[in-house]
Amino acid sequence: MNRRALAIAVVAILAVVAALAAFKYWRVATMIAAASAFGEPAVTVEVAAARPIAWQAQTSAAGTIVALQYVTLQNELSGTVVAVRFSSGQVVAEGQPLLELDTRTERAELNSAEADIALARLTVERTTKLVEQRAGTQAEVDRAQAQLAQAVARRDVIATTIARKILRAPFRGRIGLRDVHPGQYLAEGTELTTLESIADSVYVDFRLPQESAARLAPGAEVQISGGALAGPAAATVRAIDARADEASRTVRLRAEVAGLGTVLKPGEFVDVTVGVAAPREVLAVPLAAVRRAAYGDHVFVIGTAAADDKGPRVEQRFVRTGPVVGSDIVILDGLAAGDRVATEGSFKLRQGSLVQVTAGKAAGAGS
Repeated sequence: MNRRALAIAVVAILAVVAALAAFKYWRVATMIAAASAFGEPAVTVEVAAARPIAWQAQTSAAGTIVALQYVTLQNELSGTVVAVRFSSGQVVAEGQPLLELDTRTERAELNSAEADIALARLTVERTTKLVEQRAGTQAEVDRAQAQLAQAVARRDVIATTIARKILRAPFRGRIGLRDVHPGQYLAEGTELTTLESIADSVYVDFRLPQESAARLAPGAEVQISGGALAGPAAATVRAIDARADEASRTVRLRAEVAGLGTVLKPGEFVDVTVGVAAPREVLAVPLAAVRRAAYGDHVFVIGTAAADDKGPRVEQRFVRTGPVVGSDIVILDGLAAGDRVATEGSFKLRQGSLVQVTAGKAAGAGS
């Protein structure tokens, strides 16, 4: 190939490249022009207005349900079980016999004591008649009366021992699980079961830091939730412990929950919410409006539409948040009452994004 042919080939290749470049440029320019004709797309969002609500700073604690009366039943004396008169979970009446120990020896001794009393009474009667007939002395009468008193006292001691071998319910309540059977030998003080009173009210015991406990007094109201409760319930503080725990520096409190004695079982766990400051007015927005980020919590505030825009634009604004109240969140700083913020769809926004409020939602956003 001579130089002339090579030059012609190079010129042809350059012409083809130039033509392709011109066509590509024309196509990109056409696409840019078409995109410019459509304008910036608007992000569809829902909005809500920051509104004032009454809010109270609160603290929470774990509470335990406690019956108004409860006891661990134990036998006072040792002996062999002859009868068990309760079953697991049974409701028993006050004074109802629950368990009997073998008392055959004591009853035999009781019969002997009754015989001694009868003899002592006859002796007193005889010596008294002898004194009246001047055939006896007053010393003999005194001795006979003392023997009668000793016999009566011995009889009462034996009767008391028999009574102590019969375990009775100290109050009306529900028995715990039974784990004792006839024929079983029980040492003195064996734990048999539990007895929890049945009432319309129950107690809830909980602990608070000493600073929070100092703001409460008997009669103050707290809220409990969780457990078997369908929703929050009110409880009234009845007592505050006289001292704080030296290890945790917390104070034990006891509140009464009225009307839920059949719903809450002793030993159940509940959440206790306590107000630790006076209520004050703060702003709240729907929880969906707040975006969490490593550099800070923020919301997108809806601005006014510019003359050359097809809708409003948003401003990214950092806020200081408080606790969650229902489906809202408290805003402690960063917003003013009435500021409209994006809620649903806010995750698609950035600073200055063009937005479009969905039909029918802007009017109700501030409610």
